[in-house]
Amino acid sequence: MLTLKESTLVLAKIRVHHGNAAITDLEARTFHEELRADMTLGEALEAVKRFYAANDSGRWCGSGDVNAMVRRMRNESKPSEAQIAAECEARHLAEDAAWMYRRQRMLGNTPQQAQQQALTMRNPLELPAAQPKSRSTARRFAGAQKLGAASLGSILRGA
Repeated sequence: MLTLKESTLVLAKIRVHHGNAAITDLEARTFHEELRADMTLGEALEAVKRFYAANDSGRWCGSGDVNAMVRRMRNESKPSEAQIAAECEARHLAEDAAWMYRRQRMLGNTPQQAQQQALTMRNPLELPAAQPKSRSTARRFAGAQKLGAASLGSILRGA
């Protein structure tokens, strides 16, 4: 997540392209609020760079442009289904492990991170095994002995 200082740096990079005007506190805070919460400084700076590298209209880069460019960059970095299938085959992953691997890769994890997650995590759709009930008779009779510890006379006197 970008701090206010980092998002102001991104805004300053945008301003360099348009005369390097001073940035007010309100502009900095507004720009910061409009950026994606999960964006990193590197992604934001790369998005501004790509925007102006392709911009031939002289239009200013806004927070929406930065958000859209980061979304596009992340989608481009995701592997295709064919690539994930080839990675699963190379790692000899079958069924549940392959499904977990695919899920981790689509979440943006590297192949190594995804493999470790797939092999160590349990399937979230799988229920844990039922635990057998205790069949010990000692517990049942231990409570009965405590209940029957009082004498019959003491029970009847109370009535």
